[in-house]
Amino acid sequence: MTALAPSPAPPESVSRRPSRVRLRWSTPTTIKACAAAVILVSVVFAAVAAATSSQVRSGFDAIGHTEAPQVVATNDLVYSLNDMDANLANILMVGDKQLGPGIDRASFTKLYEQDRAAADHDLQLAAIHAGDTGDAARQVGQALDALGSYEALAAQVQYSDSGHADRAAGQVPTDEAALYAKATDLMRQTVLPAAKAVAASNGQALESSYENRHGTAQAAQWWIIGAGVVALAALGGTQLFLTRRTHRLINPALAAATVLTLGLTVWGAVSMSAAAEHLRGAKKDAFDSVAALTAAKALSTDANADESRIIVDPSRAAQYQDSYLAKSQQLMDVGSGATLQSYDTAVKSSLDAYFGDPAKHPVLFGGYFGTELKNITFAGERAAAEQMLRTYQTYELDDRKLRQKIATDLPEAIRFDTSPASSDSDGAFVAYSGALQSVIDINQKAFDSSIAEGLSGMSPWPWVPLGGMVLVVVLVVAGARPRLAEYR
Repeated sequence: MTALAPSPAPPESVSRRPSRVRLRWSTPTTIKACAAAVILVSVVFAAVAAATSSQVRSGFDAIGHTEAPQVVATNDLVYSLNDMDANLANILMVGDKQLGPGIDRASFTKLYEQDRAAADHDLQLAAIHAGDTGDAARQVGQALDALGSYEALAAQVQYSDSGHADRAAGQVPTDEAALYAKATDLMRQTVLPAAKAVAASNGQALESSYENRHGTAQAAQWWIIGAGVVALAALGGTQLFLTRRTHRLINPALAAATVLTLGLTVWGAVSMSAAAEHLRGAKKDAFDSVAALTAAKALSTDANADESRIIVDPSRAAQYQDSYLAKSQQLMDVGSGATLQSYDTAVKSSLDAYFGDPAKHPVLFGGYFGTELKNITFAGERAAAEQMLRTYQTYELDDRKLRQKIATDLPEAIRFDTSPASSDSDGAFVAYSGALQSVIDINQKAFDSSIAEGLSGMSPWPWVPLGGMVLVVVLVVAGARPRLAEYR
């Protein structure tokens, strides 16, 4: 029997390769996956748009209705405290003499009590906002304690002065002047610094909040654009797949969902951009001026009180004169080295330069007025600010007249200092205060308007993206179901 020859071995050059298994989703499965992906990215888009728009809206609420009003309230607190001390000085200055309508002890006492009530109220509100711990709470507590001590000293001053009914106006007994000096020192060295620290803390908190919230509004624009682009890409990919696989040019429901998503994306981006601009305009164009000018209003009252303090306590005239000049420089800084005698000339030079070039309006001065004049934005604001400058210059010139009268005719100086007639010092101060308030009102109105417009623009959000997402889901399902039915 013949043996079978062994089969030849395969050539070594021939190698065996493993077979490749190729997986392929069926068309119905792919349609379902595409629809699920579109629904998922639509939900993400809606969530992003709703969350970011809610943050932007809360920013308008916080800045417009809480943080900015707190800054104004603490500046008003400083104003009330300054006016309290000014009216206490006026009570002592006039004594029991009736120097004219509204220029007597009773009138100034009534104003003092109004200021005291306002200051107490503002401090209580500040205490509520400051909470129980932290620097703000400590500062408010210091102000409250010091104000109580001041009011006790002020009551002693008024009680002591009531026993000198026969004295001439301006002839304040030494013991009363010393008691008033103790009270006003407490106000200027303890109460006011604590109140100003609260105001500064509120201002810094507002600035920090604005930067964060403005950044949030700007970021919200790009978050919405990014989420919208992803949603549009998912819709476009699904439409392209259906076109190739089902040989239909367009899916009406998916096309509608695409148009809706595109509209929501554009609307959201535009809305967030507009919100960021409204927030910037409210804070930078309007409220920065409000903050500067309400602080200037409080400071002006304190400077005006220095005039009465000189009469009440002439032994400290030099101190009060230096204080008046320092406050004038804070209001309108015309450069270091200015004295009370040279300040008027420097102011005139700065205003001549400003008014002499109506095309450029060069602002060569600093201080609160410089801040405002460099931030003119709204209709009527420049004219109002220029009137403020003119009336301020008139008041400053009347201050020099007052100082001359104090040296030569004290009764006339007191009348000139307290008379509301337009030709007298207090009348000039009233005109200046009114002009200052007019500029504040213009900017406050613009601030309120910007906040209201921002909130109005955000009112459809976050409901728009949530409602849009629901509609997109309905359209996607409506577009996918007929195609899936073809494979049953």
